[in-house]
Amino acid sequence: MFHIARYVGRTIGDCIGGRYRITSLLGQGGMGHVYLAEDVKLVGKKWAVKECLPQGGSSAPMMEEASMLAQLQHPQLPQLVDYFSTDEGYVYMVMDYIPGPNLQMLFEEGGNSLSAERVVHICLQLCDLFHYLHTFQPHPIIYRDLKPANIMIGVQDQIRLIDFGIARHYTQGQQGDTMQIGTIGFAAPEQFLGHQTDVRSDLYTIGAMMYYLLSGGQYAYASKLPFHKVRADLPSLLAETVEQLLKEQPEQRLQTALELKKRLQLVYEQMTGSRQKLGEAVVKPSPTVSDKLIVVGGLYAGVGATFTAISIARVLNAARVPHTVIEHPANEPDLYMLLYGDHRAPKEYVFAVDALVRERQQTAYKAWTDGYTVWAPHHPDNVQTSWSAADTFKLLHTIKTPVVIWDIGTAWTDPAVRELCHSADEIVVVVDASPGKLNRISAKTNLELIETYRERGKQVRFAANRQTIGRKRPEWMKSLQMEPDCSIPDIPYELIMKAVDKGNCVQDQPDILAALQQSLDPLVTVITSEKAWKQQRVSPRSLLQLFKRNG
Repeated sequence: MFHIARYVGRTIGDCIGGRYRITSLLGQGGMGHVYLAEDVKLVGKKWAVKECLPQGGSSAPMMEEASMLAQLQHPQLPQLVDYFSTDEGYVYMVMDYIPGPNLQMLFEEGGNSLSAERVVHICLQLCDLFHYLHTFQPHPIIYRDLKPANIMIGVQDQIRLIDFGIARHYTQGQQGDTMQIGTIGFAAPEQFLGHQTDVRSDLYTIGAMMYYLLSGGQYAYASKLPFHKVRADLPSLLAETVEQLLKEQPEQRLQTALELKKRLQLVYEQMTGSRQKLGEAVVKPSPTVSDKLIVVGGLYAGVGATFTAISIARVLNAARVPHTVIEHPANEPDLYMLLYGDHRAPKEYVFAVDALVRERQQTAYKAWTDGYTVWAPHHPDNVQTSWSAADTFKLLHTIKTPVVIWDIGTAWTDPAVRELCHSADEIVVVVDASPGKLNRISAKTNLELIETYRERGKQVRFAANRQTIGRKRPEWMKSLQMEPDCSIPDIPYELIMKAVDKGNCVQDQPDILAALQQSLDPLVTVITSEKAWKQQRVSPRSLLQLFKRNG
């Protein structure tokens, strides 16, 4: 019977698998070693060779790690190049050798101190890596063992994430993990309580690591002090972010890596005055608009969410702000018809959902551009009932405009939409003066869900559609029973259809555009103004209190 205590590993000079000659020991643990090895066939080439003995007589865990690494293709993740076992029962994985120190070494060399700007810059890269893992198909990958020793630091602080020994595929509905493993001080509580880990467990580890690196080496679970008391000199948004990541209950944390990325981008701007775009190196501030994701949805059916999304788009177009309007693929299609797509869409146009498939096939894709607007309706004959959160974020990654307007219709409870709202910068809820509709069960359910986003610090704004102009406005507002943030003037239906029949947007007519510019100014100012965007909170009143229901 194998005992871990007897495991002493290889010696310098040993040749493994007839090809890899050990030159030094890179790291070790209770169940194995990682060696630096020279390739005897490719002279001068060096590899990192991970050695492990089967656990409980089975090599399945090692094979699972090897299979996982073989599927991953990301420049900041290790590339598996070989996998084999020996007659003695040892199992080996040969991977890229990543030179340089790890983050723990740099932290200790600096006297247990790193600048906050450097820590945030590193965590921004981790957000990109985790976003890639968490949206991996066919199953998300949960890393589960983030700690400074597993982050290699390269030139200009570019990171590489190593050691996938306890990473696993996430299975929805599973009650608990097979193995509760993690590093004490960094792992999420659910890893030690027998509960299932998910993407929020990885986000917890980022918060735990930030606390550790910015507190001089204190562990959050041992310190018990809120982060804002440990580092009162840092921006309040950073302290709030770290504290929210460390919530014991996963549903109280930030929910996606992209949501965390957007928070940290704002923090980085506050500390350095520069921006880091998704997947890019640090750059100086741009006079253009910051990247923003705007979710537009109706509180109830028939309120005009798509028309509102188009109206916002054409006001942005007049302001020369590049943007994309995406119709949620699980919605009943409206956008293509309103845009007179059969005649206006480019001949080479490919619907956004189909574009994802064609991208995998390396087929050229031509966007549907209209001035500063890119239209992305979905096919009127091809509703995607199986659309997932991973598909959402994959589509977002293909968009090149700084502003994305995502029309969700009334699909607030759709799982992919809920993930999207967690990452949104602005949530625009469309209502109209139909007091009876506000009392529908579906409207109340949607409102309660929207309230949870607001409680988590999301910017939630109400847009009133079909606002009556003139003497009837007071009566209309009384019927609405709330004061909206912005509004859409009541445009006669026959005028809208006349424009559609000509292949035009009614919003582009000069008099209508002028009215929209005035009524949508509060929202567009937020989208286009950096100063306005940095306002972090709205009134703490419950959204439910905004409506004065009868009885």
